[in-house]
Amino acid sequence: MKLGIIMPPKPESFQKAKDLGLDFVEFDCNPTSFFGVPVSELEAGKEELKAASESTGVEVGAVGRWASPVLGPDGEPDPDEWAQVKAVIDFGAYLGAKHYLCSVNYVQELSYYKNITAAIKILNEIVAYAKERGMETAIVNCMMGGNYIRTPEQWKLVLSEVPGLGIKYDPSHSFVHGGQNGAYLEEGLEWGAHFKYCHVKGVIQRGDSQEPEHWALRDFAMAHPELKDELLAKAFGPDNSYDNPPAGIDVINWRAFFALLYKYGYDGYLAIEPHSATWRGDKGEKGVKYTIKYIRDLMILD
Repeated sequence: MKLGIIMPPKPESFQKAKDLGLDFVEFDCNPTSFFGVPVSELEAGKEELKAASESTGVEVGAVGRWASPVLGPDGEPDPDEWAQVKAVIDFGAYLGAKHYLCSVNYVQELSYYKNITAAIKILNEIVAYAKERGMETAIVNCMMGGNYIRTPEQWKLVLSEVPGLGIKYDPSHSFVHGGQNGAYLEEGLEWGAHFKYCHVKGVIQRGDSQEPEHWALRDFAMAHPELKDELLAKAFGPDNSYDNPPAGIDVINWRAFFALLYKYGYDGYLAIEPHSATWRGDKGEKGVKYTIKYIRDLMILD
């Protein structure tokens, strides 16, 4: 296995990862409305990024666009977003990334059946485009951006119809969406053979998840700029019911999760995702170092 971290797409990220003793970085290439940077900026800086990768020996494990509104209201690819998706894949291929991490948005104007049909069609196109550029594709199990191909219900319908598509799995998402009975161990036992890429992110949560409501509030805020600051503060401000502490001091049974990975012979990438409003600054850096040590100790076959 290889251990890495999600970092901003900046040259200095490679040196930071190297200093931490990590093997790779992952770059978030989401739309600007979902905390990303313009693809044009990524393209403009790709030579510097490649040089930094080569000089440090830290590779790019993946590029991800997991909040992609790739389907329009009619279920066909949105021309502008489809061009952005291909540009991100090209960007990743230039940097030598092995994986493209994708999503498919649910189209409210269409039935569930038509949504699944549209998802199968566009995912086959994404997989083919990435494969031509030497990259594998995995769909995330996160609901950000309206992604809904993220549970066994959809995997059963989609994966067999999209050869080459795998799952980018993050056990914290399963825990959050399932509350205290999150099904990450059950999902891992049934679907672990399809895991192509994994995120490492801790989680604690009190009660049921409020994430769907937070994203709905965020979407409403984007449609009403005059209320944006107030609504986003409510959606993503201080929250005493949820946090993402460092993996290893959270509620995920990482030992059991690694047992699942070993059961299916997983030998891929593990990307640490610092993702907490409270673990910042010096505290956040210490948390990342703790997670690195904790996860390294579970990599017993390496």
